[in-house]
Amino acid sequence: SRIWSAYLQDDWKLTSKLTLNLGLRYELEFPTTERYNRSVLGFDNTTPSPLQTQARANYASNPIPQIPADQFRVVGGLTFAGVGGNPRGLWSSDRNNFVPRVGFAYAIDPKTVVRGGVGLFFDQLGILRRQVNQTGFSRSTSFVASQDNGLTFIANLTNPFPNGFDRPVGAGLGIMTNAGQSISFFNPSLTNPYMERWQIGVQRQLPHQAVIEVAYVGNHGSDLRVSRQLDPVPRQYYSTSPVRDQATIDFLSAQVRNPFYPMLPGTSLSGSNVSRSQLLRPYPQFTSISRDTNEGYSRYASLQTRFEKRLSAGYTVNVAWTWAKLLEATGFLNDTDPIPERVVSDQDRTHRIVISGLWELPLGKGRRFAASVNPVLNKIIEGWQAQAIFQGQSGAPLGFGNAIFTGDLHNIPLPKNQRTIYRWFNIDAGFERASARQLGSNIRTFSTRFSGVRGDGLNNWDLSIVKNTSFTERVRLQFRSEFINALNHAQFSNPNTTPTSSSFGRVTSSSQWPRTIQFALKLLF
Repeated sequence: SRIWSAYLQDDWKLTSKLTLNLGLRYELEFPTTERYNRSVLGFDNTTPSPLQTQARANYASNPIPQIPADQFRVVGGLTFAGVGGNPRGLWSSDRNNFVPRVGFAYAIDPKTVVRGGVGLFFDQLGILRRQVNQTGFSRSTSFVASQDNGLTFIANLTNPFPNGFDRPVGAGLGIMTNAGQSISFFNPSLTNPYMERWQIGVQRQLPHQAVIEVAYVGNHGSDLRVSRQLDPVPRQYYSTSPVRDQATIDFLSAQVRNPFYPMLPGTSLSGSNVSRSQLLRPYPQFTSISRDTNEGYSRYASLQTRFEKRLSAGYTVNVAWTWAKLLEATGFLNDTDPIPERVVSDQDRTHRIVISGLWELPLGKGRRFAASVNPVLNKIIEGWQAQAIFQGQSGAPLGFGNAIFTGDLHNIPLPKNQRTIYRWFNIDAGFERASARQLGSNIRTFSTRFSGVRGDGLNNWDLSIVKNTSFTERVRLQFRSEFINALNHAQFSNPNTTPTSSSFGRVTSSSQWPRTIQFALKLLF
């Protein structure tokens, strides 16, 4: 995977108060290649499969009403890099990746500055993000000890594979590769995802070497990679009922004669019967076909604040608080949906606050207290520091899967004083709990995640005490005692969100380490 980049950037001081920063970058990423072309490339969706003649004959004997016998087709399959005139590269290069950057700083007065900027940032498609697809280039050999239920044995620990190993066939099977199973391939026209970022902020100097800053930061992600299912059961066969539609479930799961029997042994389509839904797929010889597309996007906006008291008078303090929202469309609620689902991101955290500080104890020579003690006592009391870091953060948004909910979404969250690990949210807000009445074979409408229902957030203190002792100008000893999660505060994992589970709404594990105390002694010379 190779990338070439070039950029120009410079600062222009237009006036004594205004400075501009302008830049332009160009990135050219070449397609990924595999040294020996051991990778899937794409998908041939027109060539008849070697299975077609026999499968169509079998199907004609037992067709299903939804697909007339003369319309049953078995076409398509994987293609491979460097085979049959195919290129070695796994996709085409995107040659339009020009990346402008603009920034400015304007001094309103000697203590107040406005800063802002806009930039474009491209993501990569190569091996840092996606590996080669080596379907067909690896193969497992099953251990078979006996062929007569243990009456006699053909294999033992000394010779576990008397018939040798099943060798990978590579691209040798052509479009028959992984027939009867799921496959994926590369989109040759995939382009580089990119981020548009902008920021505007005001920074103000305060007395006592302090500064405060307030900024708006936004980010739009475009052309994000989304996995698209190319072999779904057509949408018209799914139920749109808000309650369980047993007739549709039975219709799609009904067992019918398998036209691929016995041509695909050892696969999901090896049996004499197969579900009706499998034969309704555009490519019935595969159970799933997926590739990435550029249909995804994201939207982020935040208010970011910061207060900093630089080290003076023996102490420093930093406080940062962010109020943010992150929405994304990087997945499909249903395989047949025309566009990705727009939903709150699982990385969204409404609030995040970080407070850190350091205090040098004013003891010993040259300090406020005990400045004239004898040298021995001075070595003991001087050089002490106390440090603390607090992190607080909102929890992750939760979802409940393909659930039936008939209540008011606002009733799901519980007030903080009512929330416990045994009842994290209101399980009686309107969820259908009975297993026999759950949805199936339906067009899903219930969102993947909800911003108002969240797991446990971050609430953590880390403390440390440091003692620095100088023996000479060139030799110093440092002792550190550090308390990670000093208050031993439990950080709970997300609660169970499966309505049919007996643990629904309960927290069953924690995700934070318990309090850890560690000591270190370091000699610097």
